[in-house]
Amino acid sequence: MTRALAAPLAPYVDALPLPSRLIASTHDGRLTVRIRAAAHRFHRDLPDSSIWGFEGIIPGPTIEAERGQPITVEWRNELEGAFPVSTTVAPHPTDADGVPVQCLPGLSGGEPDRHASRLIGHTVVHLHGGLTPASYDGWAENLFAPGQPAVYHYPMDQRAALLWYHDHVMGITKLDVYAGLAGLWIVRDDRERDLGLPEGPPFEVPLLIQDRNFDVGEQGRLSGRLVHKTDPDVMEAFAPFTAVNGKVWPVLDVQPTTYRFRVLNGSNARTYRLVLVHDGEPALERIAQIGTDHGLLRAPATVPRDGLVLASAERADLLVDFSDLAPGSQLTVLNTAAAPFDGSRSPAADAEDAVNLEGLLPYPQVLRFRVVGGAPSRRSIPRELATDFVAPAAEALAGVRRRAIALVERELDDEPNMLTMRELAVTADADGGPWLSVIDGGETTRYRVVAAQFEDTTTFFPMLGEYEVWQLINLTGDTHPIHLHLDPFQILARRPIRYEIPDGGIGERDLAATVTVERDPDDELDHAIDENERGLKDTVRVNPNEIVEIAVCFTTYSGRYMYHCHILEHEDRDMMRPFVTMPPELMPFMA
Repeated sequence: MTRALAAPLAPYVDALPLPSRLIASTHDGRLTVRIRAAAHRFHRDLPDSSIWGFEGIIPGPTIEAERGQPITVEWRNELEGAFPVSTTVAPHPTDADGVPVQCLPGLSGGEPDRHASRLIGHTVVHLHGGLTPASYDGWAENLFAPGQPAVYHYPMDQRAALLWYHDHVMGITKLDVYAGLAGLWIVRDDRERDLGLPEGPPFEVPLLIQDRNFDVGEQGRLSGRLVHKTDPDVMEAFAPFTAVNGKVWPVLDVQPTTYRFRVLNGSNARTYRLVLVHDGEPALERIAQIGTDHGLLRAPATVPRDGLVLASAERADLLVDFSDLAPGSQLTVLNTAAAPFDGSRSPAADAEDAVNLEGLLPYPQVLRFRVVGGAPSRRSIPRELATDFVAPAAEALAGVRRRAIALVERELDDEPNMLTMRELAVTADADGGPWLSVIDGGETTRYRVVAAQFEDTTTFFPMLGEYEVWQLINLTGDTHPIHLHLDPFQILARRPIRYEIPDGGIGERDLAATVTVERDPDDELDHAIDENERGLKDTVRVNPNEIVEIAVCFTTYSGRYMYHCHILEHEDRDMMRPFVTMPPELMPFMA
């Protein structure tokens, strides 16, 4: 289904907003950030939208911190009034013309969720990517109501990187973030400054990308009210309009020089494959990726040939060269990723024809750059960017604890499917089933499920300072961005698998399946680690028919943390589990 829908909003008429900056060093490291209801205009031709925002703006202020200089933030919850988003499940997946309802504005016949309308504004703030003591990590159940104090201390003892802060309330993260509760956080250090990279305006530009939808009034015109809409076939919300820094399809005037773009996919569920187009042709050669989730790569990386893939919560630090372009030149950023995303390829050359209604992509537009006058200048890119990390050697991982997690979707009849991460333990052949069997070459390993839901007993107790290898086994048809709180990790491998799940094999807690480490005949994915993934990550895409192995080492803080799918509709449907980091000397005393 590739026919185009008429866009109800004109693209590239609003200037890209730059988020306000809150520089911690000018406030002696003590900040107050108010969480407030406010009005926000997403587009020139839209009425104001009611939102919840940090400081009442979308995105919240970009907090800038220096490495090694601790910050104290008072998150002051001043929310009042009704929840600003209409939340609904449309009764049918398509309209009378066969168009998927998620491609369309409005409620599509759905009734507003009465439970969502009663939300009064409980919040809890998670600094995503922060090396933060457990008491300030934003545990999803440690929420605070309007008027209740929340003072968090952030050590900032970590390398320069783009982080972000967002709401993390149990069960409604998808709604609070959609309402506007997200902002960027930049850590800076001297190592990065020594490279001479752009810092601050105008040549360093943060880009928070999110998809949004709006209700319609009696005349069919967009009303501005935010709509979070799912349907009977798709439990995730894939909204049709892409907002960058809170504006739908904005435009940025750029000088003929090198710009640094700090890009975050802050959408609930949508994965983006971003393609830069100039004069109808892909212009990906203009982009050098210098950093990922936790800062600089060891060396610059080229963007994958199909485009830059960012799942929810992934970040990219990019240098883009406009130096050879004449005033008036225009370059457009387009999205070619269908939803729900399953890792499928889409050639960059087809970016201008990326409309895909069946893939819930009615409008590929993201952002436009327009070159203005100025003296051309090109910034050289250092061949070596970072020397403070290396890939863990095989001998360092020999004999370390290995953990296995199966990503599972359990179908339910009268409600959205339940997404879980089944933690697995090796079991002896004599033990009773059901089992998940993994066949790798001539060796078969049998596992049983030891935890399936968030409130089940904690089974992961990583030791500080010790490497572990986690295996993420995807037994679903979607790509899942799995996020670990606390320390970053490195991707070791992507391995193709085929699997069989018998009828009734996915129980509420039990799991029966056979997984063979070899390519499925119908599998067309590469299952390769892209060059721009070979850095320090906190979120990893796990594609269908794939095992992803990551090397994890928690270094400093003991306590209770969590890992989860960062598709927020999945996280809120129980695709989240706790872990407790422990100092080794305490383990002899643990029963």
